[in-house]
Amino acid sequence: MPRSHEHLIQRLQERNADRERATTGGIHSKKAIPPVAAKALQTTERAIGFKLPELLRAIYLKVGNGGFGPEYGIVGTQGGAKLDGCTLETCYQNMAKLDSENSVWRWPKHLLPLANYGCGMWSCVDCEYQKLPMILWDPNNLDSALEGADARLNWGNSFWDQGRSLRMWLEAWLATEDEDEQWEPEPKWPSDFWMKKRLGFTLPK
Repeated sequence: MPRSHEHLIQRLQERNADRERATTGGIHSKKAIPPVAAKALQTTERAIGFKLPELLRAIYLKVGNGGFGPEYGIVGTQGGAKLDGCTLETCYQNMAKLDSENSVWRWPKHLLPLANYGCGMWSCVDCEYQKLPMILWDPNNLDSALEGADARLNWGNSFWDQGRSLRMWLEAWLATEDEDEQWEPEPKWPSDFWMKKRLGFTLPK
């Protein structure tokens, strides 16, 4: 593991141990949840259908099984911290079933819901890319009754580019001491390239 990752893991361990500051949103258990066992994490990877990237594996194996991180925190794997009643596995599996509500709502493979932002919103890490960009998913305006171009516009508008990689996202959060301080940039529309590759269409200009 790169030294930059090792230093980040150490800082996450320290922040996770300080339970008053373990999450930004104030939802966390009084005790830190222990890290995941390697075999259990392999079970998680089988459940979601792909191997987690090195940095994310290190977070679960060396820091804890969720319950810390930006906003309401990182979701745990089975046996760890649940968010919105979900584990990492069940949340990703539920996202993959969204197209049963509307055929346009095809969740991108390897886009992993990671941290809960409240009101149904999730900060997701796109494991399709080596840089692990963070994508905010906001389902609050989704309308399953829409069809065609309207449905594509509605679905496409639920994804936002957070402008940071997983590592940068975590480092920015760790550097913020004041809960009210703006620690991440305003999200923006994803690029046409991302939209086309991950959703299968681009939005009209």
